[in-house]
Amino acid sequence: MARFLFHIIYNFLRLISWLPLRFSYFVADVLYFFGFYLVRYRREISSKNLENSFPAKSPSERKKISKKFYRYFSDLIVEAVYLIGMKPEESLKRFSYKNLSVLEDIYKEEKSIILLFPHYGNWEWLANLELVSPFHFLAIYKPLSSVFFDKLFVKLRERYGGETVPMKSSLRRILIGMEKKERTITFFLYDQRPRKKELHHWLSFMNQETPVLLGAEKIARKTGQTVVFLKTTRLKRGYYENEFIKICDDPADLPKFEITNIYYRLVENLLNEAPEYWLWTHNRWKFSRKSNH
Repeated sequence: MARFLFHIIYNFLRLISWLPLRFSYFVADVLYFFGFYLVRYRREISSKNLENSFPAKSPSERKKISKKFYRYFSDLIVEAVYLIGMKPEESLKRFSYKNLSVLEDIYKEEKSIILLFPHYGNWEWLANLELVSPFHFLAIYKPLSSVFFDKLFVKLRERYGGETVPMKSSLRRILIGMEKKERTITFFLYDQRPRKKELHHWLSFMNQETPVLLGAEKIARKTGQTVVFLKTTRLKRGYYENEFIKICDDPADLPKFEITNIYYRLVENLLNEAPEYWLWTHNRWKFSRKSNH
């Protein structure tokens, strides 16, 4: 029954995805009004996060960022649905890459890549990297408790031929690829909050002491793969441009934690440039260093 319901709902969403994106943005405008003004979806968390991250800004400046964020967040929802039916050529126009030569040079060196990316811009549309990269695209994800949404996001991330890999299986999948001499680009959304038992490394991020995950760095050090950061710029509604920034060729050349430290400095630069495109509704700073002791 669950599988039957999934196909019914998924096919309904696919029909919606065939409509022009401008129609979807009309729906997004309605979602924004309900989410921001009526439901007030996670407004308390997002307001607290913005206040602590930008203490020098005035309340009115922070509220302006908040409104922009909720508009973008509503767009993100309808853009994810639109991906279901988006043709490859349109995808590459809307989510483009300015320096693919970085990946091509690494491929020629017969190396694979660990690609680090925050919840910024539109990470679902990154599925189109499989279309233009010489690497096989692996998307590492944490399975969701909702069976429907878990299946939906797996379909989205495999839309153009990439492969989704549960987080707990990521190292094993990468090592299997290395044994087969398969060159992969493994994508990690690397700004999630660690679980309480994983509070092993803290750093200063957005004016706050922040616990961070270390899994991608550990995998990079174990496999020796090149580590790359993806910088996204939202050009306008429905259009993004991406730039690859190499963090290191050999993780062993950097001190412990330095890969993660560099990554968070790059994310912080993004948020200072255009903060409205990050996921402020996530309870990122649930834990404090004091409460951990």
